[in-house]
Amino acid sequence: MRSSFRRAIAVACLAIPVFFALVGPVLAASAPRARQAPFGPSEWSPFGTDRLGRDVLATALTGGRTFLLVAAATVLIAYLAGFLIGVTAAATGRRWVDDLLMRPIDVLLCLPSLLLIMVAALRTEGAPVAVAGAIALALVAPSARFVRMAARSVVRGPVMAALRMQGQPARYRYGRYAVRELARPLAADIALRFTAAVYFLASANFLGLGFDTTAPDWAVAVAANKDALTTAPLAVALPAGLIVLLVVGINLLADDLLTDPRTVALRLAERSRRG
Repeated sequence: MRSSFRRAIAVACLAIPVFFALVGPVLAASAPRARQAPFGPSEWSPFGTDRLGRDVLATALTGGRTFLLVAAATVLIAYLAGFLIGVTAAATGRRWVDDLLMRPIDVLLCLPSLLLIMVAALRTEGAPVAVAGAIALALVAPSARFVRMAARSVVRGPVMAALRMQGQPARYRYGRYAVRELARPLAADIALRFTAAVYFLASANFLGLGFDTTAPDWAVAVAANKDALTTAPLAVALPAGLIVLLVVGINLLADDLLTDPRTVALRLAERSRRG
């Protein structure tokens, strides 16, 4: 019961921002186009207006799709590069290949992520593609490090050696065993990297380094309306709440779905014994 309730909360937290991002632009099409009084009541929703006189709810409905797609694309590109680097470093038997791949990763880990984003934004006058590329670059290093650590114990472990001695083909050793063993930890790490991407993207937009300052993006809306937090709190609370729900929902759902079945079985057995 407790697990089902936790999963329901996770799905609800994730469903709300995803609904806003996917269906929101269609619902916001009926919002009035004309600007209203800034930080005042709105004729379309009870959430009021933002600093530009736009309806807060309509802005939130239209500002999530780009934010969500950019974050997802950034994580996908970064993790693909990190996965290739990490798996190659873990599988190689040559020390110099491992050093050639991982020492630049170590240097990249030392660089502050926000500094990379700020440099990319200043050099390109805030081009969203450059900012997204800098975020992806900041995520490559920790992703490669984690993949190398996770894959090393699998591809060089005793089970893989036993399968090799039994004459199992590489297709089975890597295509089935390695994939099965790595799927759960890598999926959990991807959820963590998505959280980091949302944090970096929101921070960049909050600092005015990402999307245009008049864009309806959730992070831009938080930064643009923060001065009216006491007079028009919903203009900040709604987009900020959607970002929080997105991050919390993804991590709760990942924790629930990716729990090791053996751990779950042990917990159930312990509860049954106590009962």
